[in-house]
Amino acid sequence: MGATVRLHQLAIKTRTDQAVFPFSDQVTVVTGSIGVGKSSLLELLKFGLGATSAKLMPAVEQNVTSVEIQVTLGSRRYTLIREVGKNNVDVVDHSTGELIGPWSATNKKYMPKASQELLAALGLPADLRIPRKRSKPTSETVGVSFFDLYKYIYLGQNDIDTQVVGHTNSHLDLKRRAVFELVYGLNSPELIDLAILKGKWTDRAAQLKSRAEAIKDFLAQAEEPELEQLESLEQETRRALEEATSLLDSVRTESDAVLEAQRGTRQRVSQLRGQLSELIAVRDATAADVRKSESLMAQLRLDQQALQRADVAHRALSGLEFSSCPRCLQDVRDRDVPSGHCLLCTQPEEVYSEFDSGELKRLAAQIGETQSLMEEDEGSLEDQQVKVRQVEEDLAELTMELERAASAMISPQLEEVQTLAMEIARFEAQLEKIESSAARWSNYQSSVDAASDAEEEAMRVAQQEAALQDDLSSNQSRIDDLSIVFNEIVGALQLPWYSSAEIDKDTYLPIVNGAKFDDLSVGGARKTIVNLAYHLANLQYGLTHPDTLYPTLLIVDSPRKNIGQTAEDSIVGEKVYEYIMHLRAEFEGSFQMIIADNSVPAGTPEGYAELHFTYDAPLVPGVSHPGEGVETV
Repeated sequence: MGATVRLHQLAIKTRTDQAVFPFSDQVTVVTGSIGVGKSSLLELLKFGLGATSAKLMPAVEQNVTSVEIQVTLGSRRYTLIREVGKNNVDVVDHSTGELIGPWSATNKKYMPKASQELLAALGLPADLRIPRKRSKPTSETVGVSFFDLYKYIYLGQNDIDTQVVGHTNSHLDLKRRAVFELVYGLNSPELIDLAILKGKWTDRAAQLKSRAEAIKDFLAQAEEPELEQLESLEQETRRALEEATSLLDSVRTESDAVLEAQRGTRQRVSQLRGQLSELIAVRDATAADVRKSESLMAQLRLDQQALQRADVAHRALSGLEFSSCPRCLQDVRDRDVPSGHCLLCTQPEEVYSEFDSGELKRLAAQIGETQSLMEEDEGSLEDQQVKVRQVEEDLAELTMELERAASAMISPQLEEVQTLAMEIARFEAQLEKIESSAARWSNYQSSVDAASDAEEEAMRVAQQEAALQDDLSSNQSRIDDLSIVFNEIVGALQLPWYSSAEIDKDTYLPIVNGAKFDDLSVGGARKTIVNLAYHLANLQYGLTHPDTLYPTLLIVDSPRKNIGQTAEDSIVGEKVYEYIMHLRAEFEGSFQMIIADNSVPAGTPEGYAELHFTYDAPLVPGVSHPGEGVETV
C-alpha cells in the first residue's frame, strides 16, 4: 500500500451555523444539482489542508468563517483548522489533543510551512528541491511541495478534460515528473541531492572557465608576454639588476676612497671656517665699540659747544640794561617785575659762577679720554681686518683645491652613480610589471585548475549518481506494469473507440490508440475518461505495490464531464462507477475516493456513501440558495 492519506470529515462554520460532512465510507459521492456546492466542498478540503490555490466561491468567502478537517497522514491523525481569509493553519494531534502549532500556508519567517510539514508526514523530505532543468541540471532548483503531490490526489473539474496533473504548464510539468519518479521509486531524494550537487559543481566549473577565458583575453589585448616568456624576461632582468647594483657598489667604494684621501684638506677647511667665524665676530664687536665711541664724541662736542656759546653770550650781555623790547620796541621799564627777574622775559635771573667754567674743563677731559680709547679700538680693528682677510684668502685657496679635485675625480663618478641608479630603478619597475603580469597569469592558471577540480568533483558526483541509478534501474519496469494496469482499466470501460492504451516511458503521460493526451478529441469526453483511467491506474498500482509512495486517496470532480446523454454514453458512465466499486471490493479499506457528480448512475453497486446537496440544503449551512440558474456555490 502507498502513502496513507485519508480524510475523515470536514466541518465548516458560519457566523450563525455549522455543518459536519463525514467521509466514513471508503467511497463517498457528493451529489446534487448544479451550483449547490459540490465543487466548493472539494476546494474547501484543499483549502483546509493549507493550499493557497483553492478556489472559494463568493458564497463561501462571504459566509464561511472557518474550516476544520480531520485527516490521517502516514501513521498520524491530525485536526486542521483554518479561518477563511487567513494563511495560518492550527494543527492538533487528534489522538492526544496536543497543539502541534500553527503552520503557514505561505512563506512566513519562524513558522513551519504547511506544504512542507505535510510532505514530511508522508515520509518525504520536507524541504524537497529539484533541479530546474531535467537535462544537464545546474545549481538552479525549484521547490516541490505537498500540493504538487496533491495534483495526483485531486482531479479537478477544470483539469479533468484539459491536462494531466498540470502537464500543460512547463513549470508544473517539471514537478509532475519529479513527483511521479519519487512515488514510483524511479528517483530518490538522495539522487536529487546528487543531481543538484553535480549541477553546482558543473556551474562552478563553467564560471571558472569563463573567468579564465576573460583573463586570457585581457592579457592578449594588453599584449602581455606568455608565461614562459615572462619567466625568461624575469631572469634576464634580475641578472641585469644584480650587475647594475654590483657596479654601483664598486663606484661608491671608489668615491669613498677619494673622499678619504682628501679628509685632511676638508678638516683644514672646516677649521678655517670656524676660525673665520670667530674673527668676524670679534671684528664686528670692535667695530661696534668704535661706532659707540664716535657717537659719544659727537655728543660731547655738541655739549662743549653749547656751554661755550652760553658763556660768550653771558659775558657780552651781562652789563646791558634794556629800556624797550628789542623785538617790538615797547617800553619795559614800567612793568611790574619782581626783584631778581629779567625785565624782558620775567624769569629769575641766574647767577653766573665759576662752575660753568669747570664744566667746560670736564667735557674737554672726557673728550680727550674718549678720543684715546677710540683710537685704540680703531688700531685693534685694523689688526682684526688683516687677520680676517688672511683667513679668507687661505680658505678660498683650500676650497678651490677641493673643487679642482672634485671636478677631476668625483664628478665623473657621481654621474656614473646617477646613471646606474636610474638603470636600477628601471629594472626594478620592469620587475614589478613582470610580477604583475605573472600574478594575472597565476590568477588565470588558478581559475583553470579550480575549473578542472570542479569538473572532477562533478564527475565524482556523477559516478555516485550512476551507482544509485543502477540500484533503482530495476524500478523502470514499473512503468510497463503501470501501462498494463492502465490498458486493463481503459478496456474495462468498454469504450467503442478504444484499441490500446499505455504510459509513455519518458513523459509518464497516457497514450491511447497511439495518440498523446493532447491529441485526443476536441470535445473533451475522451480526455475525461483517459484522465480518470490514468488516475485510477496509478491508485490501483500503488495499492498492489506497497513499496511505492502513491497516495491512497483520490478525489475526482465530475468524472462524467462531457460524456454525453446517449445510451452509449450512459454505459460509459456506468462502467466508470462499476470499476470504482470493483476497486472498493478488491481493496476494501485500503484506499479512499471522494467523487463529486450530479448523481450516481442507476445500477451502481451498493457500498458507497452519499452526501446530497439541494437548493434548499446547499453546502453552506444557514444560507439559502436562490435557485437554479443563478449564482452557484
